[in-house]
Amino acid sequence: MQINLSDFLRKKENFRLLLVVFLLLILFVSLYLFLVLPALRSGIYREKEVFTSEMVDNGLAVIDHFRNLEDQGILSAEEAKEEAARLIREMRYGEDDRDYFWIIDYDATVIVHPFRPELEKTDVSETEDETGFLLFREMVRIAREDGAGHLTYQWQYYDDSERTGGKLSYVAAYEPWQWIVGTGIYLTDLDAAAARHQNIAALALTVIFALTVTVTYYYYRGREKEEELLKTEEKYRLIAENTADTITLMDMDLNYIYVSPSIYNLRGFTSSEALERTLEQTLTPESLCLIMETMQREMQLLAEGKADFKKTLQMELEEYKKDGSTVWVENSLSYMKNKAGEPIGIICVSKDITERKRHGEKLNKEQQEKNLILENLAELVTYMDKDMRINWANRLVAEIHQKKPSDYIGEKCFRAWHGYTEPCPGCPVVECLDTGRRTLNTVEYPDGSCWRVTGTPVYDQNGEIIGALDTSLDITELKETEKELKRLNEELEQRVRERTAELEKTNRELTAFTYSVSHDLRAPLRSIGGFSEAVLEDYGEYLDDQGVDYLQRVCASARRMNNLIDDLLKLSRVTRQELHRDCINLTDMAEAYARQLQEKDPQRRFEFVIAEGLEAVGDAALLRIALENMLDNAWKFTATSDPGRIEVGCFKKENRTIYFIRDNGIGFDMAYAEDLFKPFRRLHPPDEYPGTGIGLSIVQRIIDRHGGRIWAERKPGEGASFYFTLDLCEQEDVTNEHPRRNI
Repeated sequence: MQINLSDFLRKKENFRLLLVVFLLLILFVSLYLFLVLPALRSGIYREKEVFTSEMVDNGLAVIDHFRNLEDQGILSAEEAKEEAARLIREMRYGEDDRDYFWIIDYDATVIVHPFRPELEKTDVSETEDETGFLLFREMVRIAREDGAGHLTYQWQYYDDSERTGGKLSYVAAYEPWQWIVGTGIYLTDLDAAAARHQNIAALALTVIFALTVTVTYYYYRGREKEEELLKTEEKYRLIAENTADTITLMDMDLNYIYVSPSIYNLRGFTSSEALERTLEQTLTPESLCLIMETMQREMQLLAEGKADFKKTLQMELEEYKKDGSTVWVENSLSYMKNKAGEPIGIICVSKDITERKRHGEKLNKEQQEKNLILENLAELVTYMDKDMRINWANRLVAEIHQKKPSDYIGEKCFRAWHGYTEPCPGCPVVECLDTGRRTLNTVEYPDGSCWRVTGTPVYDQNGEIIGALDTSLDITELKETEKELKRLNEELEQRVRERTAELEKTNRELTAFTYSVSHDLRAPLRSIGGFSEAVLEDYGEYLDDQGVDYLQRVCASARRMNNLIDDLLKLSRVTRQELHRDCINLTDMAEAYARQLQEKDPQRRFEFVIAEGLEAVGDAALLRIALENMLDNAWKFTATSDPGRIEVGCFKKENRTIYFIRDNGIGFDMAYAEDLFKPFRRLHPPDEYPGTGIGLSIVQRIIDRHGGRIWAERKPGEGASFYFTLDLCEQEDVTNEHPRRNI
């Protein structure tokens, strides 16, 4: 090294140039300390943010998987949450698998904390870190307002409760379960990385200063063996300029001596431009650290006389290109020796491996993701060859069978899992290997368990079957639940039959009782009415006017009582009569009864306006009773109107057809609208408007039995409107106005 440096410094211009270079290096390292290092620290922090958010997304994906099992009915809500919490509690990642996930709910109650189990089921909304910061309350706020986010705080180490450090956490809300999933990593390595870079920069300044002193010292030393070095350089130059790989020569201080022209294809620099660049300008910080550490070890071995000058070091380094981008290079480094066998420099052969590196990283990432998915499935997944020998199985397989991979890898599945000598009866894997089609089957085992097993053939690039995937899911509980549901349904059907029979018996008894009561009431009523009329006919001339009036009232009361019994029987029949649903023409039914009413009193001035095409689904006999009762009611209360008017029609409101019967009679007070449909409740004196007060009750029960609704509107002196709903014959649009015809 001493001779090499002395040779280089033989010329004064080289010495001056080297001093300028050292000064520039000092300036560069100083700028690095004050400008680049803060940016580097910030970059590392951002990487940690991205890393924590990606990890929480993985955790959310695991939880969402169990939520899907809940939606599919495979697991209940509680089972899905328990399985998700159990799996999250076991998940680790990061260096030495030290990092973990935790879960709290929207009330800041801890659901999962792997290393602080004493916190689980505990409200931590008032928990503070070392600075008094309410970190869990802030986590809930971030998750509920923003959905996800980062925060930093001071938190104790799970393996040293008396030690705390800065921690970066990422939290995200899982809305379906109102969970907040989070993870965190300590920032100790961030501070260590910054300190490491500061140490490297300080070391670089020390080295540069030492080199400056050394250069000054060696400048005054002799410059021997120049010719030998020039011959060596010429020899390597000829080799380098005739090879596709880039060849670089460096002295023992790692200063560039020669760079082959192929550097242009590799990094975009010319040879002269590459020679002017320092090692710090050539390598990224991580690669620079790697090569500096390697060379320090080599120098130590060299100083101890243990260096192996014959070995070749293989290093993959990331180097800067002229446009600022980077390229991955595979470097083969070996010593250059003089005639005495002493190392005088380093020769480096470089090859571009960027595409290979990126492709490898992509494949590695994809493989890790696939493995993570397979390992966290709720199903047992096994890959086997055509002979049904197990090549791979996910973690759940080992847990279910309580075996290590070494116990079953290479074994046939039926022997490894069940101790059989032949495949399990009904095994879909056998069928899928025979037919080449995906096969699904339900397999019951002697231990009483029931599994849904899927066999999926695996093909190679030539379309040949090379194995199969066995996917199994334990559905024992599901099958037992189905059996229980079937049993409960059978019990329910039996109870319905029994209750129906009891109800039919009760209805028959009620019918018999009703007719018995009506018969027993009618006999004395006929006697009271008959004898009262006989007294009036035979002895009326012997009675004064008050006595005659009394007897006439007795006869009228007997008739009202008889009518009341008839109406009560009608009400009973309406309630118990079996429905026969047909499409009924309400227009024809209303017109027929309107003519009957006019024939009873042809002297009244009256107008019926009935819309055409009024149809509804219902029992013809019951709907006729309802329609006639409403028309009777309207006819009765329009007795004082001249001319009287009754309108029958329908309109559509909020996708529902509403029928109406509207009159211009005396109306009623809306405060008593609910009383209209109650039995025996009358809003007008019976001597003014006769009736039993049951007609509208009958109407309401008929409409109720058809699944409809009836109500009334208007005020005294403004007529009355009765509205009711029924099912349509066909689901078609109904306009607000139908064609009308007058009767």
